[in-house]
Amino acid sequence: METIVDEPQWLRTASWLGCPLAGAAIGWFLQSIADWVVSLSWVPFKGPFQLVSDIPHPWGVVAGIGAGLVLGLLFAAVWAHERLIVKVTPTRITLTTKGRSRAFEAKLEAVFLDGKELVLLAADGRELVREKADVDRQAVATAFREYGYPWQDEPPAVK
Repeated sequence: METIVDEPQWLRTASWLGCPLAGAAIGWFLQSIADWVVSLSWVPFKGPFQLVSDIPHPWGVVAGIGAGLVLGLLFAAVWAHERLIVKVTPTRITLTTKGRSRAFEAKLEAVFLDGKELVLLAADGRELVREKADVDRQAVATAFREYGYPWQDEPPAVK
């Protein structure tokens, strides 16, 4: 028996679709933006903008869309790689992020969210882990409480 807390499926799907589409949309306007920046007399470092502005139409637009699409895919991949997946069982807590899983089986004094960080404190008060966690606070709390872990709604007072 286990409970897994992760980003909702709709958000994972939206990131893989939305980021590339947003990148492509920005890329669509890249040449127009470059043309505008080059026309401003006060802008320093016009070289890169001039380079983009000089690409003949329609290739500048096509290149902008392609570059935006690729950058959007890269952003979505980084997002997926950085997200935290929390797996809770009666005897083990497994945290997976950045392609790495860490399991904890120690007796815990407290489990809580400190801002956007998930913190596990060992029975002796040591901090076992502090991991950035953009997860649903209520879902994490429910998962830990369900298996009898010492979930706290607020960080404990410093001893």
